[in-house]
Amino acid sequence: MPRTVNMWPRPFALKNLAAILRHRRQGATVSMNQVIVESSVVERNALILDHALVRGCSIGAYSLIGRFTSLYKVDGGPFAGIAEKTTVGALPHWPELPTTHVFPVNHEFGFCDAPWPDVPATSIGADVWIGAGATVRAGVRIGHGAIVAAGAVVTRDVDDYEVVAGVPARRIRMRFPEEVVALLLELRWWEWPPTTLKEHIDLFQQPASVETMRELKRRTAAVPPARMLRSA
Repeated sequence: MPRTVNMWPRPFALKNLAAILRHRRQGATVSMNQVIVESSVVERNALILDHALVRGCSIGAYSLIGRFTSLYKVDGGPFAGIAEKTTVGALPHWPELPTTHVFPVNHEFGFCDAPWPDVPATSIGADVWIGAGATVRAGVRIGHGAIVAAGAVVTRDVDDYEVVAGVPARRIRMRFPEEVVALLLELRWWEWPPTTLKEHIDLFQQPASVETMRELKRRTAAVPPARMLRSA
């Protein structure tokens, strides 16, 4: 049998260093301490901290990726926060097969010629918070404004502004009342120019309520609906 081959990218490979430098030149803040970024798009002002692994992902503007976090095929919205030691896009291990090992489906071990089977992408909405040590299964959708508690194991879709916790993760409550959620989804503030957010920062510093969201809507009635963050 041929020797086992490690096909995973190396932190100090020239290709990886070139990718990190490219993202930094384009306005993202990507640590050079044991970070791997492969086949990914990192939007302006996103922050990727030490020892993160990002493969086949899209990281939205102003998002935070914590230390020792692993992301695989994640489509992430802006202003998302993913805490340290979190796995998003966790790969299945095909328990229906005769073995839990990956050698039947992974050519690195020399038993077959096929690469990893394709797995569905994982969608992370805008303004999502995923707590430390959480695991999100591949193919799951985490809705806008949702919160995943630390240590949770997410195996199903999470609704917009839903708060989930546990193993497996279950709804604890909604983050806001229904009317506040509706106003937030209508405003879609994460698509506004940064200058607009800064101009109305006082309303973001108060607890979300129907009154504050209506005031925010009134003040920003002239904000163009175009998605401005990518060009900001």
